Amino acid sequence: MSDLPLFDPAQLRSLLELGAEPALVQELIGLYEADAPERIAALADAAARGDAGRLMAEAHHLKGSLGNLGLVRFAELAKCLETAGREGRLEGVAALVAALPAAHAEGLAALKTAFPA
Repeated sequence: MSDLPLFDPAQLRSLLELGAEPALVQELIGLYEADAPERIAALADAAARGDAGRLMAEAHHLKGSLGNLGLVRFAELAKCLETAGREGRLEGVAALVAALPAAHAEGLAALKTAFPA
């Protein structure tokens, strides 16, 4: 997973090239900043409870948001969690969940660097 790029700004740049206001990109970054910690907490709770279905659903939602923002590496981590939940394979999930806060921090820093307010 670490061989994937952390961030690909093409997704958000394409919005700007299509005429979106820079404020829209800032709003998307703000939504991510507000929503991701809640999703991470929900994923941690689902993993702790052994709730594969909820793990899959929360990871799927997070993966979509991350993909739209171009957070490639973090999206791949969410995809791994989604797959584990779908397959009911919860061994090893705790380590993936433990990596989420750092992935969030890295992703947010990359977004703010590429698209400063």
